[in-house]
Amino acid sequence: MNLINPQEIIAKMDGVVEIKSYLNKIKIIKNLYLKGANTASEICNEVGISLPTVNALLGDLMNSGEVIKQGRAESQGGRKPDLYRLAENAFYVLSVDFSKFNMHLALYSCNHELAFEKEDHKITLNNEKETFDLICGTIDRYLEKTNIPADKIIAVGFSMPGLVDSVGGVNYTYLRFGKKTLLENLESHFQMKIFLENDARAMTLAEYKFGSEHNYKNVLGLFIGWGIGLGIIIDGKIYQGASGFAGEFSHSPIFESRDITCTCGKKGCLEAVASGTAIVRMAEDAIRLDKDSILARMVRDHQGELEPDLVVEAALAGDQRAITILSEAGLDLGRGISMLIQLLNPELIIIGGSVAEANQYLITPIQQALNIYSMAKSREKSKLALYQLGKDVGLLGGVAVVNEKLFEDVINRLG
Repeated sequence: MNLINPQEIIAKMDGVVEIKSYLNKIKIIKNLYLKGANTASEICNEVGISLPTVNALLGDLMNSGEVIKQGRAESQGGRKPDLYRLAENAFYVLSVDFSKFNMHLALYSCNHELAFEKEDHKITLNNEKETFDLICGTIDRYLEKTNIPADKIIAVGFSMPGLVDSVGGVNYTYLRFGKKTLLENLESHFQMKIFLENDARAMTLAEYKFGSEHNYKNVLGLFIGWGIGLGIIIDGKIYQGASGFAGEFSHSPIFESRDITCTCGKKGCLEAVASGTAIVRMAEDAIRLDKDSILARMVRDHQGELEPDLVVEAALAGDQRAITILSEAGLDLGRGISMLIQLLNPELIIIGGSVAEANQYLITPIQQALNIYSMAKSREKSKLALYQLGKDVGLLGGVAVVNEKLFEDVINRLG
């Protein structure tokens, strides 16, 4: 069954009944994709299809190979009901996760499990068509290695830094060239469904969907790498804003007294004083002051450019200057987060990204700043937590974006 591009199948269908049956199958597949294993009764309640119809369609989907049985659920008084889930090879999703200087690739099954080994590639994002061609060629070669049939890979999720309008399919910061949007260029090349999202929003969505079990509906995700990204979930939905740019909080000039120019051109932005870029700048100053420190030795051994990860590694190894740098960044981050608490009153604030690997050296000063700058009543129900998905959060962000939007077009078109 062609899950996402059903035009050819619909053209062969004989009337409204067959189209309705196809739509209901899509709804069942969506339920199993979003929820995981489920019983026929729960699918009936959650999808709004009668139980006899659900049972009949599940039988069809098992015969065609999309669905399998997975044991039995707990009894609610009586016979234990069968559990159904998507077959491992029902379909696959490719996730492409960018940072400013790297691209990470991974193929995931429809059950959100890694289906082929991950790859990392050094690629610097810019607005050159040659870079776009390099990206597409690298992805093509990766897909060839998987040996998965092309029609089984039904969507690609792109998680990217920059000013991303996911609805319009434009990244206003990177890969802008020619007259077509980035989304149009990607769909033209790959001939499959493409989903674009800002990296912070994608990672926040991944933590929300695939991270720890929780019942929170109002969540902030703050991810600190070279830059600082913010994802906002309100009432269980990712908030994108009118133009798709919600979350650019790091470019708010809340430290105007500091004469530090941000990449956006303003002075005193949160990103200018507390991002990985700022941490590297402070670390370079520290190395000039002490060329025999743990940090300085690590940089020499690294034989490459100083990166935020090295500063974190030095702090964890006991370098006092690195610890101080991260503490100062944490205090500034906490001051910024306190403003978000006052405005949005979140239940959960997730701190993630490579700099968050510093753990208590970052989290403790953030909490100290929250105690200083936010109202006690506003923050008392706002839990601060480290991200749980670790280095895979970006790749799972691409999966989460697909997970959120994959079947919307088909159901809206046919429903």
